[in-house]
Amino acid sequence: MDSTSADAGRHRFWVLVERARARFAEESGALLWSTPHEELIDLLMNLEALKAQIEAIQLQVIREADRRDLGRTVGATGTAALLSSLLRMRPEHARAAVRLANDLDTALPLVQLALNAGEISADHARVIAKAIRDLPKEAGQETRAEAEQVLVEHARVFDPKDLAGLGKAVLNAVDPDLADKVLAKKLAEEEAKAARRCELSLYDAPDGSGTHIRGKLDPIAADRFRTAIEPLSKPLPTTADGLDPRSAAQRRGEALDELVRRYLDSGASPSQGGEKPHIVVTITDGNLVNGTGLGRLLRTGTYVSARTVQEWACDAKVSWFGIRDGEVALSDGTRFFTGRLRKLLELRDRGCAFPGCDRPPAWCHGHHIKSWLNGGPTTLANGALLCGYHHRLIHQGTWQIRIAADGAPEFTPPEWIDQQRNPIRNQRLRT
Repeated sequence: MDSTSADAGRHRFWVLVERARARFAEESGALLWSTPHEELIDLLMNLEALKAQIEAIQLQVIREADRRDLGRTVGATGTAALLSSLLRMRPEHARAAVRLANDLDTALPLVQLALNAGEISADHARVIAKAIRDLPKEAGQETRAEAEQVLVEHARVFDPKDLAGLGKAVLNAVDPDLADKVLAKKLAEEEAKAARRCELSLYDAPDGSGTHIRGKLDPIAADRFRTAIEPLSKPLPTTADGLDPRSAAQRRGEALDELVRRYLDSGASPSQGGEKPHIVVTITDGNLVNGTGLGRLLRTGTYVSARTVQEWACDAKVSWFGIRDGEVALSDGTRFFTGRLRKLLELRDRGCAFPGCDRPPAWCHGHHIKSWLNGGPTTLANGALLCGYHHRLIHQGTWQIRIAADGAPEFTPPEWIDQQRNPIRNQRLRT
């Protein structure tokens, strides 16, 4: 640029600045209360355009100051530090201004022209600059130029907030094929990253009251987990008004236990030590038959009540180990409701037999009405299908179960539900 052109450019800048000052001086002294609506609207629009033009000039000056490294010349650490000190700008705003000034000078000619003309604001320019900067590296110069043109056109219509949303999707408008490829790659990377963040920690409570679970699932694993656990955690009736007294968190906790139980029962788990994983319980200090014994989990040493062991023994393989006269005695017995007997139970009860419960047969245990530990046989007349929740409820002893004369299971509620303790049955078993 020769000296004549440079002088003309500087003169144009100063004319614009002086015009702004004159307009401000003229309007600031006017009696705005008497200004007609139309003129007031026109004044607002012209001032906004003028502000954009002044900001355009300021950004060009900032770019030149940065090119000269003016900040370090006068003792500052850089151009942003100079702006922050000289113009009392926030440091983050000063850094953003320097970055925008350089973007306009090197990569955004259409934005620079629109800002010079007062057609868009500096806020619009910042949004467009970020959108172009965020385009994937696969986007070539032609794609970036087309995206800039589209966003400048939108900036004449939309505010910066809406423009930011459009900027995130601008690649779809200018190069849909590349957008699809970038999206697929991004999703794959995000899924892989999320999968690496999957974790599960177990913490045993110091007082032995239970185990705390803490973890994180990626979105796909979380959706799979919710799909599996939600049907198992819906409310189940156990009170006179048909409500479930458990909280949602309690229901989900018991549903997780049921989910694990069903997985182990399915036989799909890998072998461990040549056998499918199973819980080993040792019996101490009493007699399970009369409910005075204690069970102890072999792996963790956790104690469980005789009632819990009786519940597990309803439909399980039991191996008795005992020490008598210094020798180990062993006997094996199976008390499963399996095969033809299981099918008969399912045909008769068609799901959990507890009143009001609609859980299907696949979710149910086979329950011995008279415990086989106390001589009860594994037969249709001594069995009933119960979901995990109601199976535990029955073993608590407040409800009683029997087979009625017509062969259907019926339940006697506790006195606090029905003082007369009239037997009731599931609706589907009433006919």
